[in-house]
Amino acid sequence: MTDPPGKVVDSRMITAEARAALERLRELAAELVAIVNDPDADDETADGAGRLLVETGPAAVEALVRDVCDDPKRGREAAAAVLCEIGEPAVVPLLACFQHADPDVRATAAFLFTALRDSGNAAEEALIRLLDDPDELVRQSAAYALGAHDSRRAVPKLIALATRPVQMPPREAEPEAWAEAYPYDACAAVDALGQLGDPRAVQPLIFMIESQGADGPMYDETVRALGLLGDFRAAQVVRQAFESARFDGVFADALVAMFGRGALEELLELAESGDAATRRAVCEDLIRLASPVAAETVAALLVDPDDDVRAAAREALGQTVDAQTLEEIVTGLEDPSPEVRAWTTNLLPLSCAWSD
Repeated sequence: MTDPPGKVVDSRMITAEARAALERLRELAAELVAIVNDPDADDETADGAGRLLVETGPAAVEALVRDVCDDPKRGREAAAAVLCEIGEPAVVPLLACFQHADPDVRATAAFLFTALRDSGNAAEEALIRLLDDPDELVRQSAAYALGAHDSRRAVPKLIALATRPVQMPPREAEPEAWAEAYPYDACAAVDALGQLGDPRAVQPLIFMIESQGADGPMYDETVRALGLLGDFRAAQVVRQAFESARFDGVFADALVAMFGRGALEELLELAESGDAATRRAVCEDLIRLASPVAAETVAALLVDPDDDVRAAAREALGQTVDAQTLEEIVTGLEDPSPEVRAWTTNLLPLSCAWSD
């Protein structure tokens, strides 16, 4: 081959130089990983090393994956965060971690796929196999990852995991006994089924509630999953769960997910609850309805006597404002009602920041 001036260049020399440069890049990546994991490194130095690793990209993956497998928990967490930033180039190298003898490594690698981009679904089959792993934390991590990646092929396995027989201690048992017996992997499978929205999960989840009752270990999670599924075969189950805990607003999110604006009346009642925690919790659910009445109700909570309720109302309203409505909001500064003027004064900084 020749360079632009016509000088003959030995391609073997270029290849050797490229390999040497790549090896040096890998060495630098290993050094940066060490800095990220150094407990004595200040935050600025560690953050800078992390950014450089992300910019290094694929060349840093080998050192980072090795860190996930071999280093203590803190090192794994730091390396994992950088791998998620690098994205797709980390997918295939991480699959080897699924075979690691240490279940903590398998679980860490699986959980990374809740945030890691995997557009080619290269990890899907391996994650489905991890649902049969002997370690509960690995099964739990794989279930969350499959739910995050819209893996419909995993639905039958997730249903089997979610509905597996669970033997819980009596209610009067010590909390430690409950924590030890709690089916964290099955709970993750229920959550994943709700995220996936596959109608095959509806009847098994309804059966779980009917057979175990409100005292079942995963009652709350199952109701919320059915709400997300939005299948009206579960409408009665979701509404009954909401009614049984109406004044706590526990299942308001499930009610909104299933019924949309059909849940407005119940949520408006919760916004007038005497319990501040309930009023605070309902703000986001009301805003999700995209209803003028709901927005007006949340706006009224901007003058709530509870600081946390006012903060929740501000945050909820700030997510809905766009530049087209800013002019209309400004007119509230001249409103004769002191409450409306207070609402406008509080909302304007959020509105301007959001529209920018």
